[in-house]
Amino acid sequence: MKNLKFKPLNYLFNVAVLMAVLTVVFSVSTSTALAISIPMAFATGTLLSFLKSTNFALREGLQVEIWDNTIQEKLREDNTFLQHVADVGSHNIINGSIVHLPQAGEPSNVVKNRQTLPATVKQRKDSEVLYKIDEYTTDPVHIKHADTVELSYDKRRSILDQDIAGLSDQVAEGMLTNFIVSPVGDNKALPETNILLTAGAEVTPTFEGATGKRKAYALTDLQRMRNFFLKQKAWNEGQMYALLTPEAITQMFPADSPITATYMQATSEAERRAGIIYKVQGWNILVRGSVYLMGADKSFKAFGSVADATDTEGCLFWNKNMLEKAIGTTEAFERLGDPTWYGDIYSFLVRMGGRARRKNYEGVGVLMQANA
Repeated sequence: MKNLKFKPLNYLFNVAVLMAVLTVVFSVSTSTALAISIPMAFATGTLLSFLKSTNFALREGLQVEIWDNTIQEKLREDNTFLQHVADVGSHNIINGSIVHLPQAGEPSNVVKNRQTLPATVKQRKDSEVLYKIDEYTTDPVHIKHADTVELSYDKRRSILDQDIAGLSDQVAEGMLTNFIVSPVGDNKALPETNILLTAGAEVTPTFEGATGKRKAYALTDLQRMRNFFLKQKAWNEGQMYALLTPEAITQMFPADSPITATYMQATSEAERRAGIIYKVQGWNILVRGSVYLMGADKSFKAFGSVADATDTEGCLFWNKNMLEKAIGTTEAFERLGDPTWYGDIYSFLVRMGGRARRKNYEGVGVLMQANA
């Protein structure tokens, strides 16, 4: 900020103007007007000088901060399932893009009624997990100066909100992929043994591109998935979540069923705000428009792929403590008043990554709708 200097001529001019206003408009006596104008001119002159020197900096810094907060808020709103995944913490993220996590080695062996002395002394071998998190960027968008002046609605806000929504969707799909294909090591994928098949009655699938018949989702599938996690020793009460598709929700929880109302009433207002719509058999149930597209051979297809006739869908189940997310830097870029584009240029960047914490994917499962 530039140094502020007292300017006598400006000060006297301010005193004169204030005296004129007080005497003419408010009929104040000359002596009283002078007594009021002297300190008022000094105060208003100082304030105006300060505002002129800082106004641009405040406007620029506040604008970027608002957009950073908007991006992070949008990520939370559109992808509530990410709220229920363990956070690695900012202190474990290097330069906003690398995750560094110390890993404790195996615990010491325990012997009952030890007979051999002295016991063998061993050292615990600690290791570390180090991986790069994904970077998501939007294409720069140009907003003409005329559009910000002549249109009746805020086109700038409309365009940027749309870009942030698309960015949010890409981040969600990237995270869902990371949960079943680890970014660490040899990119080992979710074992097929962690994929359970639905076993309900024959139904017609509703997602685009599917033909034939599938086996419906049923409440018993939730019980089977619960038993699977218990056998893995990956079950912790209150920490278990399921991200279901609309088709799964419709088949498991018919709107006209009194049992559905009971499951809905089991959730608190705070849980509903966090995206949980039902609580069933220990599972906190969330919903997303799509989760996984899968082949009949239990393979996972890339997001955006066109579904084959025999493809089906999958839903994600997890223990909150056995999945992790790493939120790196969030940036909003802008170039205002570009002289070559005759307008403003904007783009956004988000760094986020995640993985299953255990190498054999304990605590992570997928319920796949089986072909009939």
